[in-house]
Amino acid sequence: MKKKWNWIDTTITIIILLAVVVFLNRGKIIKKSKDVVTAGGKNIVITVEASELTEEMVTDLKIGDQLFSQNNLQKGFVEEINIDPKVKSIVGEDGKMATYEDAEEVTVTVKIKAEVASSGPYMDLGGQEIKVGLPMIMKTTTVEFPGTIKHIEVK
Repeated sequence: MKKKWNWIDTTITIIILLAVVVFLNRGKIIKKSKDVVTAGGKNIVITVEASELTEEMVTDLKIGDQLFSQNNLQKGFVEEINIDPKVKSIVGEDGKMATYEDAEEVTVTVKIKAEVASSGPYMDLGGQEIKVGLPMIMKTTTVEFPGTIKHIEVK
């Protein structure tokens, strides 16, 4: 009796070929660089402000936390954290503006000391362009929230 070639034989052959390719390229697959390459780096201090957050969203954020992006720790560290109640305004029935502090929402201001990649007028930290007014995802290994860059100081 003659054995015929079927789809199970084809699947096993493909799996063996893939295993051989992975074995031969294991150095490239396993050896991922954990260091962030910063060509033309600059040392800067970034001030990021985030509003419409609750206090529970930022309780794990600590001074000294390292930024995390692109599956790597970045060369950026939290230096200062300010948590203030969010100030809102309302127009009363008499037409006058009144401001009050919201009991639930807070405004978080974070200062980050970082080494960024610089190319001409562009600065990059973990895949995010660093420029005043642009949004920035403030992410560490424990906390993540969106914010806006308010100030940059080049050291």
